[in-house]
Amino acid sequence: MYSFIPLLIGGISIPVSMYRKNFALSMMAAASIILAALVFRPGDLITYFAFIGSGVFLASSIYSIRYSDSHGRWLTPLFLFTVEGMMIILTSRNYLELIAGWEVMSVPAYATVALNRSENYPSFVFMLFSEISTFFLVLAAILSYFSTGGTSLAFVNAGPLVLFLLSLGAMTKMGITPFMISEWLPIAHGNAPANSSAIFSAGMTLMGVFIIFRLAVVTTPYLPLGLLFMAIGAISVMFAALFAYVSENMKMLGGFSTIENNGAILTALGLYIALPASLQVLKEFSLIVVVIFSLAHSVAKSGLFMYIGETGSEYFSEIVEGKNTLSTGGGILIAMSLSGLFPTIGGLATWMLLESLFMGAYTGGIIGIASIAAGVVIAIGEGLASGVMMKVISFTQAFRKKGANSDRFLSTSVLGVGVALVGLMAVSTLFVPSAFLTGNPSVLVFNGLTIMSSLGNGTFGVVSPIYILGLIVIFTAISFAVFGKANGRMVRRWNGGISTESSYNSSTYSNNMRMMLRKILRTSYSGEKHQMSITDVFWYSMISATRLYRKASRAITMGLMNSSIGWYMIYMIVGFMVILIIATIG
Repeated sequence: MYSFIPLLIGGISIPVSMYRKNFALSMMAAASIILAALVFRPGDLITYFAFIGSGVFLASSIYSIRYSDSHGRWLTPLFLFTVEGMMIILTSRNYLELIAGWEVMSVPAYATVALNRSENYPSFVFMLFSEISTFFLVLAAILSYFSTGGTSLAFVNAGPLVLFLLSLGAMTKMGITPFMISEWLPIAHGNAPANSSAIFSAGMTLMGVFIIFRLAVVTTPYLPLGLLFMAIGAISVMFAALFAYVSENMKMLGGFSTIENNGAILTALGLYIALPASLQVLKEFSLIVVVIFSLAHSVAKSGLFMYIGETGSEYFSEIVEGKNTLSTGGGILIAMSLSGLFPTIGGLATWMLLESLFMGAYTGGIIGIASIAAGVVIAIGEGLASGVMMKVISFTQAFRKKGANSDRFLSTSVLGVGVALVGLMAVSTLFVPSAFLTGNPSVLVFNGLTIMSSLGNGTFGVVSPIYILGLIVIFTAISFAVFGKANGRMVRRWNGGISTESSYNSSTYSNNMRMMLRKILRTSYSGEKHQMSITDVFWYSMISATRLYRKASRAITMGLMNSSIGWYMIYMIVGFMVILIIATIG
């Protein structure tokens, strides 16, 4: 009822930012807290997205107070405008408000990507796919209106076709396969400032998950659509992890990592849509997986782009600033979460996702087969994601000399996000309904501190987050006390199969994957110095298709829309006839 309050505060902060940047960012931080307080309701999973989004907005706003100093006058108002659009989406009650928020979010984001850039194609690519997503949302809204007679998003079963169209729009914004092939999301995010990349990857893609989730819970199960989403999600995890592994632009790497996480979330949504109503317990567990994974992804991805921004560079090869112990510690925890490792919330999210797919395998039939296949592909993708995060940590901090160039405020922010990921894992049972909580007091695992996955009337698996965290801390302390700090050792350099004496760098680290994917990346070497060239055939194909579309558009424009009064009369007559037909049918 009072959800307009954070929207009002956020809206006022936009003009204020032109004169008092830090005060405006503080206003948006306050609006984020108020949004969570007013919208979030324990037990109502839809409202959890407001809680997650508010956390992203809060952390990004605080981080922006120092980060945006060197990015000109316009970055802050554009940043705030984008966040305002996301708040509108999270509080929307009907399709009209949803689409309005979608555009308020997308247009300033387009300007942000174009800000201070000599190349214009990243911003145009961003806007192209943003408008494609809007097109599908509008189409879904129109079809829903004709199906239900209203535009409300609550308690409306408009059918699987509406859910499919709405999901296409959301998946476009999320960068999911087949839209991942265009690589628009990593390109756009890679050309945006770090604070904006954070809200793009952690917030904007969360909006896509939110609208799919919101409509899926009021749509009857539909097996073909669910299986399609599971397949698309699993493929996205695999390919996004592969492309992240070979990326040398750190923010593009973060963009591919976002697609990988979104693919995992879409897989869980697909399982929910595919499962029949008779398996209600498993369906509910898959929804919890979506919420926990969204929480882990949003917080960790915000931290990753803060971490990248703290380096002061975009490419691994450009990092010259000294490392900082605070950011190193925070970066390691963020990398662990994005790798699906305990003791972070990302480890719990990955466990729950794989657990849901393993339970899906026991249901048998086509769902069982799809669950096994998706589980295998995602497990491989998560392994690759660990390699990606190892690359990030190794070539941003571990191989740099300690120096005083890092900004302590930014480094502390990164550490804060890392600690939050561990803290969220420790208290994760607060986000899980009581029906999925258990314990065993006889071994000091008290009731309510263990998450349980159930299949039928039996327990399938259990995990106790707080005890895992405690055991890791205890065994780490014992190991350090017994063995002390690890000593470094020198080993022979291996340059990923390249016979060159150059230093071991991030490109060398990824070369094994480039060699395996040479048919896709067209990796080739030339000259005695082994100069490497890479052509991404997916991106090349999209550019070729875009040029063909532009030529076709020019031909139509010159041939038909050429200011001829005769053609315009034909347009008017045809349009009038279409309107009459629609009115007659209505």
